Amino acid sequence: MADDGWYEDGDEARETARAKRVAWTGVAVVTGLFGAVMIAEAAVALTVALALAYAMAVMD
Repeated sequence: MADDGWYEDGDEARETARAKRVAWTGVAVVTGLFGAVMIAEAAVALTVALALAYAMAVMD
């Protein structure tokens, strides 16, 4: 951003700090959602594996 004197003293630093907080919050949300999806995917894979193992055991 060009330094055109629009910001009062400290406003630019406050806006920069706010932007960093917003960015880190976004990163945390995306990381949390990714983790939740990975856990759900692992649960589905485990369920399918156990169902197949049970089906194979019952077929004998």
